[in-house]
Parts: sequence; structure tokens; C-alpha cells
Amino acid sequence: MSPPNLFRMSGLALVLAGAMFLAAELISLFVLAQGDVDEMRQIAVTNAFFLQSFSTLVGGILLLGGLVGLYVRQSEAAKKLGVVGFVLAFLGTALVVGDFYANTFITPLVALEAPSFLDNPLAGVLQVWLPFDFVLLAASWLALCVATVRARVYPRGASWLLLGGALLALLPLPVVNVFFQTAWAWLGLALLKGSATSGGGAARRGKRSRQRARAA
Repeated sequence: MSPPNLFRMSGLALVLAGAMFLAAELISLFVLAQGDVDEMRQIAVTNAFFLQSFSTLVGGILLLGGLVGLYVRQSEAAKKLGVVGFVLAFLGTALVVGDFYANTFITPLVALEAPSFLDNPLAGVLQVWLPFDFVLLAASWLALCVATVRARVYPRGASWLLLGGALLALLPLPVVNVFFQTAWAWLGLALLKGSATSGGGAARRGKRSRQRARAA
């Protein structure tokens, strides 16, 4: 696959990933607003729970695909920190995708066949809300977020939103993940539109600017 096609496909994947996770957040709020979230055995067999879990699963898979292009586009400028950040982010994302899969397909089966297994009073809130999944996801992305800000390849606002969103997502609180998820979509749009600049190009422009400043 040629680099332009990789960037476009990755950009689309990031936009869709952000949209899927934001949709899952809205569904989570709807489920939590209904009350009775302590009864996981009841929640796990509802259509809303399946839609929320399936949205996170699809979003996580798309995020894995989008992550590749997100890194490759800035690999030169991100340097060693970018490599480390990419590996950690990929592994962390893959790990939570496994949990999203279990939540989508295994938890409902457990609720039907062995409901007592889900009798933990906190089970409903934790499974619907998934705070610790996003804490792990955000923690695994931190190095890449810092590398993205330092590389200055993507729009500055999107890069800082990614870093700030990751830091906020470390707090196991409702809704705080939306900033992190919005940043994925914004960076995806930058890849789709080609508004990300190559590290080498940015460096050359900076060098020319310094040369003009000294000449003046």
C-alpha cells in the first residue's frame, strides 16, 4: 500500500473510531440514566448494553488500524520516543480490544448461564462505564501523545487535545474520555485532508526561517 493510501485509510479509521467511542459514551449515559445499574445480570442482556459494547469493540479495532498511519506519518519527527510510544499504544489498545470483545460476547452469555457470577454490586457500573479500560488505554498512549506534540507534524490543537485527553482519561470518571476520543477523530481528519506536515518538511521550513531571520 502506498503511503498516501495508508494515510487516508488510517485517517478514515481514526475518524470512525472516534465516532464509535463517542456513540458508546452516549449509550453508556443512557444506560446509567435508567438506574438499576447494580444488576449486571439484567443489564448484560439488554440491546443497549450490546450496542455499547459492540461500539467499543469496533472502535477499538479501527483504532488499531488508524494508529499505524498516525505513527508512520510522524515517524521521522517523533524519533525514538515515537517508536516507544507506538509500541506501547499498540499493545495497550490490543489488550483493551480483547476486553471489549469479552464484554460484547462473553458477558451476556455469563448473564444468561451463570448470573450469580455477576452479582458483584459494582459489576453493573464497571461493565457499562468501562473506566479502567480507558485508564489503561490512556496510560499506554501517553508516550505517543507526548511524541506527537513534540513532532509538530499534526495540527497543534489536535496534538494537545490528544495529550490533554489522555491525561483526563486517566481519571476513572464518566464522560472525561470524550476529549481523548475527539482527538482521534481530529487527527484522522488531518490525515484524510493531508493537513499533517512531514517532519523533514517542517524542519526545512524552520531552517529557512532562521536563515531569513539572520539575513535580516
